[in-house]
Amino acid sequence: MALTLLTNSYLANAEGYLLDNPYWEAASSEVQEQALVDATKLLDQNEWLGTAVTSSQPLAWPRTKLSFLDPVLNLYVPCEQGEVPIRVQKATAYLALHLVKYPDLQKGFEATFDVIEVGPIKLENKDVSSSPGKIPLVPAEITKLIAPLLSNQGAIVSSGWWRAN
Repeated sequence: MALTLLTNSYLANAEGYLLDNPYWEAASSEVQEQALVDATKLLDQNEWLGTAVTSSQPLAWPRTKLSFLDPVLNLYVPCEQGEVPIRVQKATAYLALHLVKYPDLQKGFEATFDVIEVGPIKLENKDVSSSPGKIPLVPAEITKLIAPLLSNQGAIVSSGWWRAN
């Protein structure tokens, strides 16, 4: 799939954020583009503040009617209509890098065993060294970066009720 800005990716390229990164530079341009598209898809699964500029746009951003509390400035910062915030652009680049470093993450590969044997049945993980194990699909640093722009501020919201005593 070809990368198209604001159709399937929030960045045309990530060089501005990942300059001189050995993992990013070692990846082919096709792998880089696919990682940016996949990172955008993962980020789009979040519930963002504001509303989409048009009902026909393919991605969650750009958005309108939005200001957020920037934790660095400790001020409410408005988002200009039609723009993708720097925080979302950075998150896209860093998540794309994460996907390049750990390509098996999206395949759901989470084997954490070497050998499991039950009676005559034996399961062996032959390539333990390539297993990402407990590496998260979206690292906490990226969630923290976009948290001010999320409708739930990055909190995990339970569907049940909660009472403080």
